[in-house]
Amino acid sequence: MSLLRVYAALTGLLVVTYPAWPAELRGWPLLLVTLSPLPALLVGVRRAPAGTRAAWWLLLAATVVYDAGNAVWVWLVAHSGRADADADAIVNVTMTGGGALVLAASLVVVLRRGRADIGGIIDSVIVAVGLGGVLWDTVLLPAMTHHGMSTGEQLSRFVNVFLLAGTLGALLRVSLAAGRRVTSVSLLGAAIALALVENVSFALGSDWVNVPYMAAFVAVGCAALHPSITEMTMPGRAPVDDLNTPRLVFLGVMLAIGPLLGGGRALLGLPIDGVLLAVSSAGMIPLVMVRIARLSSARRDAEHALHRLATSDPLTGLPNRAACVERISAELAAGPDDLAVLFCDLDGFKPVNDRLGHAAGDALLVGVADHLSSGLRADDLVSRFGGDEFVIVCRGPGAAEAMVDRMRALVARAMPAGDEQVRIGCSVGVAHARPGDTTDDVVTRADMAMYQAKRRKQIGVLSLAAA
Repeated sequence: MSLLRVYAALTGLLVVTYPAWPAELRGWPLLLVTLSPLPALLVGVRRAPAGTRAAWWLLLAATVVYDAGNAVWVWLVAHSGRADADADAIVNVTMTGGGALVLAASLVVVLRRGRADIGGIIDSVIVAVGLGGVLWDTVLLPAMTHHGMSTGEQLSRFVNVFLLAGTLGALLRVSLAAGRRVTSVSLLGAAIALALVENVSFALGSDWVNVPYMAAFVAVGCAALHPSITEMTMPGRAPVDDLNTPRLVFLGVMLAIGPLLGGGRALLGLPIDGVLLAVSSAGMIPLVMVRIARLSSARRDAEHALHRLATSDPLTGLPNRAACVERISAELAAGPDDLAVLFCDLDGFKPVNDRLGHAAGDALLVGVADHLSSGLRADDLVSRFGGDEFVIVCRGPGAAEAMVDRMRALVARAMPAGDEQVRIGCSVGVAHARPGDTTDDVVTRADMAMYQAKRRKQIGVLSLAAA
């Protein structure tokens, strides 16, 4: 932590005192500060766990690209007193290349810490298109046009703002979605925000343009030296995508902000970038539609998962008591003809459970469930009613007899229970539905028939009674 304090103090001093330097010497503190993240990033790469360093290598590459442009600019200013058009072109190219590498680093963070948060990446692009377009149309383009900047400079700034806005959106998403705040991620987000401030200052022709630019590099160096670097690309909490009101408001605002702003400026007689407005709107609509479709799909999946939890037995995966009762009610509503309910209780299960342990007993129940449900007809249902009780619902001539044969095969074989093979018996009560039966009627008759069969139970034997 002491290295971080020393680094922040020294580079922060250069940033704060930068405006006081003579104009012809200001290139040197700028170059020192922009070069300073290089050793810090190398330290950060060494500290980051193996297999999680891709983001830091990308940031290191981005800093090298930025510094190449800075070095050219400082050298030309030092020798000729000004930067010519060629130098500006080199700086513009390096800014775009560095911005692309920083965006790639942030996407690595999203994919790792955000657990491959594709929705977050789409949100980042939406933020870049929406807010980047607003910033460009209301601030950057009018200011750069006023100062007579070339088309090349304007295009470079536009691409850079787009990349930075997307990067900031990605980092904000992963910070909000991944759970506990990680300081290194926050520092990187601050660096991107400062870089956006630098772009606005440049367009406005501010004399302080290099102060936020230098501060952005300091924030990157501090992120690399902070102890939380080890957490930055470690998987965080799985992001929750929900089609809720705040998210719909966000998507609606992003979708409407460009056309509303463009229309408002047109009504006020202010200049607008019609090409940008058309392109951003055309790009935003499919992005928002894809995002809503993913959110809707996620909600359906969550509802289906909740339904499965509510209607499935967690041990065997079979339908539970509630699902079985619901199915019997539906079958009775369709008519009682050839509808049979079989109530099955395992004989000898408790001694196995007591002697070999609960894990062996669970394995035995899973084996019984697999045997009963294998090869099942699509219209039949096998459920775990509770404990070592299973209820089967089937319809059709001979359906009940076929299920009884399946249980005869069950008691005739040895079943795995932990490290042993055991034999069990089964008491089965069969109830055929009658006109006017309720669900309770047919289940109760099957249950009573099962207890009648259990009175003559023998281990490894099928006991059968009908009601």
